Amino acid sequence: MPRSNQTEQVDVAQNVATIRVTPAQSNHSWAVLFDGQSGCVCYRPSEHRACFLRLMEPRDREALQLMVNTSQLQATRSPSQDTHYAQELLAVLGSQEVDPAQVGAPVRHLCAKTPIYWARRAEGSQRQRLIYLCIDICFPNNICVSVCFYYLPD
Repeated sequence: MPRSNQTEQVDVAQNVATIRVTPAQSNHSWAVLFDGQSGCVCYRPSEHRACFLRLMEPRDREALQLMVNTSQLQATRSPSQDTHYAQELLAVLGSQEVDPAQVGAPVRHLCAKTPIYWARRAEGSQRQRLIYLCIDICFPNNICVSVCFYYLPD
């Protein structure tokens, strides 16, 4: 299975980490921003003119803390033999654009001149949902998550 190219950039002072992922056999990249100060995770796919924002959950804070703690050790991640995989499904609330004044400076910088939409973890059945985009992210604790987005009907 081809692997994605992934790099991390951590700003310890600001409590922010940005993961840039370029899937194998693709020239389109993603940026995933963990903003510990504003308590948000922001996803920015390069091939779409939109950002997707959701509130941090405890495991996101753990992932951010882990990236901050290991930022001096290794800048590139790739799955290993003992990697655990998970999937996350996020619903994009296409009718709810976020006011850029409500988000922190790192999100405003990442999503400059791009609409920002709220996303939330999907509950219930995954049937009859049109998956719009997916990204695979690997964390320093040998956990890789496939995050997929779909739009909720207005």
